[in-house]
Amino acid sequence: MCAVIIGSGTTVVTTLFPQGGIASVNFGFAPEVNRLWELGSWVPYDTYVVRRRTLSLTAYGRRDNGQGGSQLFDVTPSTTCDDATAVSITVNPGACGTTVSPFTQDYWPASYSYSKDNFGWGQESWSFATKPEITGYTGTIVYLRGIATGQMNTGGGVMAAADMGVVIDDTASRDSAGDYIDGTSGSVQAGFPGIGDYTTQREVVVTSIGYSLGRDDGNKGQASVTIPNQEIYL
Repeated sequence: MCAVIIGSGTTVVTTLFPQGGIASVNFGFAPEVNRLWELGSWVPYDTYVVRRRTLSLTAYGRRDNGQGGSQLFDVTPSTTCDDATAVSITVNPGACGTTVSPFTQDYWPASYSYSKDNFGWGQESWSFATKPEITGYTGTIVYLRGIATGQMNTGGGVMAAADMGVVIDDTASRDSAGDYIDGTSGSVQAGFPGIGDYTTQREVVVTSIGYSLGRDDGNKGQASVTIPNQEIYL
């Protein structure tokens, strides 16, 4: 089955982006197939299937007037055996040919990143996953959130962390001596004028993501965050 999806006819509705600004979305529902092979047969002894829905999107940072873009989303780790906060997302694809049904699902953020050049508009990228769907399982699945960590550029000519959509735990982000954990990299090539880059990258522990700034002329922005999730079965 194949269909053409028209961007201008597709809507994505979520409280994470109440005023719009989503530029693209990718979604899927993929099976994880485990076949139990046995000697003397081409037929599996049994087949075990786990399905999980995934979704990723890119979006613009908020405008100078504070409108648009994402809301700040808390990613502090779980402290109880309750589901971590999820994001409800509704996608209504504008499909041609084959019908692609709209869907609404609770998704848990798995990663976040932000990127912006000196001039132009900054963009966020989010990836999400759902709880696994296991054929025959009737128990409860709880999704717990671990400690979110990431990297961000810092120093002169770089946007503030919060403007890149990253709120850090300052104390947890330092080493045992109380210093930030930084690394550096640089590159340049021959030619005229032979422009290169030198950047300082900081390792951080993150408490919130989102609500980035779209424009900050003259400054660059680069940040990425991983949010670990762990399902438990009750």
